[in-house]
Formats: sequence, C-alpha cells, structure tokens
Amino acid sequence: MATELKFSVVLKEIPVKLTGADGVEKSYKLKELTSTQRAAYNEGFDFKIEMTEGGVAKATAGEGFKLPSAKKFIAMCLYDADNKPVKEAVIGDFPSTVVQELHTAALKLSGMDEKALKKAKNGLKEVSDTSGTG
Repeated sequence: MATELKFSVVLKEIPVKLTGADGVEKSYKLKELTSTQRAAYNEGFDFKIEMTEGGVAKATAGEGFKLPSAKKFIAMCLYDADNKPVKEAVIGDFPSTVVQELHTAALKLSGMDEKALKKAKNGLKEVSDTSGTG
C-alpha cells in the first residue's frame, strides 16, 4: 500500500531585515517561488538533460547559454513590508555579499539549492534503476 502524500500549499517565508546607509532598518520577506514563477525563471536556461549509460543525469548547455542573474531570482522572491516585490534595480544597489546571502537563502527556500538538486538527481537515478523491473 502506498504511503499517503501530505503537503501544505502555503508558500514558505523567511523574514529579512536590511539596514540602509541612513541607519534605518526595513522589514522584508523572502518567499518560496510558486511553480509558475519557477517555470518562468527556468525558461532562461538553454540546456537539455539526458541520462547517461550509468544512469546519471547529464546536462548540456545550448548556444548562448547564460545563467539568469542572482538579482533577477531574488526579485522574484523578495517582498517589502507592503507585500510588493522588490525591483531588480533596487537589489542591484545592495552590497554583493547581501545579494549572495539572499540568493543562497532564496534558492534553498524554493528547493533549488545544490542539496535539493542532488536529491532530485538521485531520485532520477533511482527511477531509472527501477524502470526496467516491472
């Protein structure tokens, strides 16, 4: 008998506090991407994934392959106190270390960090290993 799957459709959020040059602290929140947002973000990738003989997923970049910027990704996830998305141009003025930390947290929140991708890759391998046994 299959195990019941149980999920919440409420987006995960992380509170964020940023202090400006004026010393004023502002409240923000990072939100998990919706599946529609994630698909829109991934459309920027030009690559294909194929399974190798060993059952390992292999990604091949297409011509003109370019990773979307961290600030573009953050702009899809970072909201101000009025629950409005923070514009990419505003994020571009943040210190690079802040952008890096926000990007890392946003990727993890949306299940797109290295650990989550490795888990998904292992799941692909497991599916390929068992697909021939019917």
